[in-house]
Amino acid sequence: MSKITEMQHSSHKHQLKLMCVKKSNYQCAGCKEPGLGSCYQCNKKKCGFHLHEECALASASGSITHPFFKNCHFIFHDDEPQSDTILLCVACGKNVQGFMYKSSSNKAHVLHPCCLKLPHNKTNDEGVNVNLRKNLSLTSRCQICQSRKISKEINGWAYVSNCGKHHYHVACVKKLIFNNLNIVQVLDPTDGGESNNSNLTLQVLQC
Repeated sequence: MSKITEMQHSSHKHQLKLMCVKKSNYQCAGCKEPGLGSCYQCNKKKCGFHLHEECALASASGSITHPFFKNCHFIFHDDEPQSDTILLCVACGKNVQGFMYKSSSNKAHVLHPCCLKLPHNKTNDEGVNVNLRKNLSLTSRCQICQSRKISKEINGWAYVSNCGKHHYHVACVKKLIFNNLNIVQVLDPTDGGESNNSNLTLQVLQC
């Protein structure tokens, strides 16, 4: 299925063009989260308007489901939450300030569009495969923050390798993405408690 290369979005008056931002990050005008890589950008040079692909195309998707939440449908909302309302994304734990998907269940789950569309598995250049999990097991800890949960309220989604040696919160990986821009390389603790370069390098920028 071919990508939409140009579009008119209801959130902006100018035409938007699909671009790849590699050298610096931008702020998505939809979800208010930082972005890097493919996005829809205003074709006016001095405008500076950007939308994540996931945010730009979200309104057309209608009600969607996610395998982590059985018998639950997510509805896209493009209105900003009220200033006194705190909504936390169940994937990354960050406050949702713009575009979002909200579940139809009694316990309202909220997700950033980019978080809802996270790939369920990725393989790096060395052939190490990681899979998306709803939370870390009771005996596992994220190798970046050294915690099982990202906050008291939110467990946080995580990527776990097939071998079971590598565990990374989505939230922690997102932070590293914008610290390192193109490549995330994490340290793998050895049995002796020291750290050495891990052979797990997550490719996070794909245009």
